[in-house]
Amino acid sequence: MAVPLLGVRVAVPWQHGLRVGIVVGIEEVKAAKVLELKEMVATLDELPFLLESRIRLLERLAEHTCSPLGSVLASLLPSGLNEDLKHEVCAVEGAEIDLSPDYWTEATTLKPARLEFYRRQGLIHERVLFVEQKVRVLKPVKLVDEELKKKSQLNQRRALEWLFEVEHVESGAELARQADVPESAVRALIKKGYVVYEEIVAPPPALPTYERVGERERGGVGTKKSPPLLFSPSPALALSGGTRHSRLEYLSARLEAEMKAKRSVLVIVPEQAYLVETASYFQQDLPVQTISGELSHAQRQRVWQEVREQPIVLVGTYLALLAPLQNLGLVIVLEEANSSYKLQSGPRLVVTLAAQMLAEMEKIPHVVTESLPSAETLQRVPSEAHLQLPHLEQRWHVADLSSGNNYPLSSDVILLLKQVQERKRQAILLAPRRGFSAAFGCSTCYWLAMCPNCDLPLRYHKQDAALRCHQCGFRSTPPDFCPSCSGTTLGATRGAGTQWIASEVKKHIALPLYRFDADQRDSLLPLIEGHTGVVVGTTALLRQLPLPNVSLVVMTLLDTLLNFSDFRAEEETVRLLLQLSELSESRRPLVVLQTFQSEHPILTALTSGDLSGFLERMLERRKRFQYPPFSSMAKIQISAKNEAVAQEEATILCNVLQRQKIDVLGPSPAPVPRLKGLYNYQLFIRIKAGESFQDLLRPALNYQGRARVRLDIDPRDIGGFLE
Repeated sequence: MAVPLLGVRVAVPWQHGLRVGIVVGIEEVKAAKVLELKEMVATLDELPFLLESRIRLLERLAEHTCSPLGSVLASLLPSGLNEDLKHEVCAVEGAEIDLSPDYWTEATTLKPARLEFYRRQGLIHERVLFVEQKVRVLKPVKLVDEELKKKSQLNQRRALEWLFEVEHVESGAELARQADVPESAVRALIKKGYVVYEEIVAPPPALPTYERVGERERGGVGTKKSPPLLFSPSPALALSGGTRHSRLEYLSARLEAEMKAKRSVLVIVPEQAYLVETASYFQQDLPVQTISGELSHAQRQRVWQEVREQPIVLVGTYLALLAPLQNLGLVIVLEEANSSYKLQSGPRLVVTLAAQMLAEMEKIPHVVTESLPSAETLQRVPSEAHLQLPHLEQRWHVADLSSGNNYPLSSDVILLLKQVQERKRQAILLAPRRGFSAAFGCSTCYWLAMCPNCDLPLRYHKQDAALRCHQCGFRSTPPDFCPSCSGTTLGATRGAGTQWIASEVKKHIALPLYRFDADQRDSLLPLIEGHTGVVVGTTALLRQLPLPNVSLVVMTLLDTLLNFSDFRAEEETVRLLLQLSELSESRRPLVVLQTFQSEHPILTALTSGDLSGFLERMLERRKRFQYPPFSSMAKIQISAKNEAVAQEEATILCNVLQRQKIDVLGPSPAPVPRLKGLYNYQLFIRIKAGESFQDLLRPALNYQGRARVRLDIDPRDIGGFLE
């Protein structure tokens, strides 16, 4: 059997069947070791399914995340490894076995042990084919004849003539719909034998297209003329400021230049909403394909084939990283600081880092965009390769919640909502959480309803009369009497969610009210069409279409963001607040920030417009405390059902790691010590930026103690729970 090319798929024996694998390397092995290996059955591709550069990328990511190569491959490859295979065998000429050398037999007719014996003795030939996907369709088989000439059979004739014109349809109901006839006419044709159901090879699936949804007037910010910076030979480029729309405008000229030079462009987006927005913008003037988890398996296969045939702009989520793009000339990462770029399973890799590695390996430019550049970008990208678009002049108003009795809406917000109603405008109120409140308790003895599985208060959902844990899913009904003092002063505590905010809005104005959160997603179409109203939702609203008539945006409790226990909290808070302008299509709304910390430095930086000073101070603090990007970090989570076991195992692992003379922080209880019935302790490992964790974390990777250990390289959420 010929040596396969790197990157092709092969069929290999696996547990009484076959599995698809990818050739990632070729090496010679000693004869003794050959007996431990299994010979591949067949090569499935003529051309590499994965380019060699993508294989090298997988290897680098596996090393960086301390993960098996197969785990990284399974996380990033959108299709190709779970194909239906047809496995056939025939006898070698002269072999005296119960198979013929003249025709192929289904391998499944042989017992696995006998098949393996024949294979090891060299008595059979084997071949593997991809199973053609088939669909059942309705096809015409007889022309209109005398039997269908009666006046009462007009609908049958129309349906049959239509079917001859289109050749086939997926069902009788679909034929009736297309031909505009009753379904009974189609059933009569089937009964008389004029049309029949047949299985045919499935045609290539249709790929999605996206229409540009509205043009945002941004007061002249952005132009389709690309500045010289984006044509700079610098390997790392950054584009920040402005809006998502204006940043796409600045990129469009560069993409057009790449297409003229017959080079492909890879545009990575964090999630589906951004994919639709980006593809709809570029698809007007450029050849664009998309790939994401929203496509079917067959659609992803078709995209994989098409992008290798001609230069194209491929817009995709992390599933686009391995695509075999022809003559790749540019890698772009949009909204580079978005938390969705941190994968939450498998190797837990950071997609933005993977895209950067790919560009470096291909020796091509790498562009990142964001409303506010990340600390990593500020440190990595030289100042001369950083283009800062002007931020929109936002109108800020800070509402101090500590100075009044109105909660959860300040008197300022109530007054402004009444003005929205009078002027027939739109308002958006962002709540930090869904449900009614963050907790339910007794105002007399301060008892709180706690989750029995997690060290967290149960969220109160007044609309459903339920107490829920948003972590483990536990649910109960609110008690009538306090379990601690038997009192009746029970109710929502501070920490208003979307239900509470919506109920307060109803008390003060009579506008149409919409909710948009994980529990209730009202249709926002009336607002998109310009009708007056108020929508109360979580930050999921930032991923929806902008509204045309918004005059007021309210962040109902900014403190939830300010108090988040992560060294990135301030940076991400400022970024989120800058993105509030994306909620309005054209006008510049008043943005009200409700808070108990009206003197917070973030608010001073925003209202004064001193964002550059804020970024300088942020970088200085990161450097002083040796946080990323001035170091690399890894988080080790030690979990057990018994708290003492978790603490003891964490201490043992910490002592082992410290013997390697690396910087180990901890062990300490996680911010939420008990979650989903497990007690959690954390260790943080800090090394110099650019160094590898592979050998240093060997004790954690090989741990086999009484607890469960999870590892996260480049943790995005310091306090997050690792599943």
